[in-house]
Amino acid sequence: MDVKDILNNRCPIRDTVEIINRKWTVILLWDMFNGYERFNEFRQINTDLSSNVLSDTLKFLINQGLVSKINDEYNTKYVLTEKGKSLNKIMYELGVYGIQSEDYECCRKEIKEYFREIFEI
Repeated sequence: MDVKDILNNRCPIRDTVEIINRKWTVILLWDMFNGYERFNEFRQINTDLSSNVLSDTLKFLINQGLVSKINDEYNTKYVLTEKGKSLNKIMYELGVYGIQSEDYECCRKEIKEYFREIFEI
């Protein structure tokens, strides 16, 4: 079968966009790359995110294999899986694109270095 025929039936780019295009998905991935792990942390830094939507989005990320839910005797943590971490280049490029705005002219270099660090680029 021809690759073009395969891609006409199913497109990996479309599949990926359908995952990351879901509202709050990229924001929660960003939060996790930044070291946030707990439900209440996500709520505190995303004040316009309701508990129900947060819960649904975390379940979605778990079902997609991007996040693992880890329960210990005191807390629940949400951490990126290897599959989730493999989005690092996409997240990095989104960030680099975003800092082209004049709003970030003052500290573009420092932000780009921070992105390299957290996305391990």
